[in-house]
Amino acid sequence: MSHAALRRGAADALFWLLIYAALWALFAAGQGWLLGAPTVLLAVALSLWLGLRPLTIRLAALPAFVGLFLKHMLLGGWDVALRALRPSCPLQPAWHPYAFSSRSPRVRLLLSAMVGLLPGTLASRIDGDRMWVHVLDERQPWQAAVDELEQRLDQLLAAGDAS
Repeated sequence: MSHAALRRGAADALFWLLIYAALWALFAAGQGWLLGAPTVLLAVALSLWLGLRPLTIRLAALPAFVGLFLKHMLLGGWDVALRALRPSCPLQPAWHPYAFSSRSPRVRLLLSAMVGLLPGTLASRIDGDRMWVHVLDERQPWQAAVDELEQRLDQLLAAGDAS
């Protein structure tokens, strides 16, 4: 193994160690390290064994992504509140396939997880190059919102890597 590969492996291990330890500290309120430390080390070892690479994030794309994300979270919350307060609000639910434009598996996976935060949408599964989306009202511009979110994720995650 080359010196560069060892350095990259050590950097990856440190990244995963910090991420998993921070998650443990957050979710366990900083307690339970007797179980947490071995769990974190096992998660780091598994990540390295699976060859998982840390995400590459383009910091220049972060403000636009956060702005879009917050905008759609607020719109989604507003939509839910209106539908709860006005049960007569018209619905036209439907299932639609959404064709991915990104080739990155990371972008596709994150998109499927985040679509549920958009107003009136929920992703159910990925079939090859498309994702099935359930919409509460197919007359709303759900596809434009999903397209924009996918583009922002592609920009944010430097999705030129097909990892």
